[in-house]
Amino acid sequence: MSSYRALYRKWRPMRFSDVVGQKQVSDTLKTAVATNRIAHAYLFCGTRGTGKTSTAKIFSRAVNCENPIDGEPCNECPTCRGILNGSIPDVYEMDAASNRSVEDMTALLERAMYAPTEGRYKVYMIDEVHMLSTTAFNAMLK
Repeated sequence: MSSYRALYRKWRPMRFSDVVGQKQVSDTLKTAVATNRIAHAYLFCGTRGTGKTSTAKIFSRAVNCENPIDGEPCNECPTCRGILNGSIPDVYEMDAASNRSVEDMTALLERAMYAPTEGRYKVYMIDEVHMLSTTAFNAMLK
């Protein structure tokens, strides 16, 4: 059995300031959080290894953090800790490569109808969205 672990599994940035090579993106997101000017949707795109998922996870904590520090999540409050350990249902990560049907999108849209329970915002991260079927993508757009 191999002991190899991908770098992103060993070390995932916990704050925007830890993200390497994406200063302009980190600064923009930090400013949005600090000024409370959060858009309804964000699209993170780029090649593999550029920090899309890591940045989205940091952003999900930052917008819901009880004590943000200059737009950065504190990673200490109950909300941040709950998001980190996956116990807060308001932050949902979906792998679209595995969940690519219309039924999966319908279930996701049904979850989105309800107000957040523990955080300020509901956050849906759809990883590998390009893998959705055409009908699932159209269902999501509706």
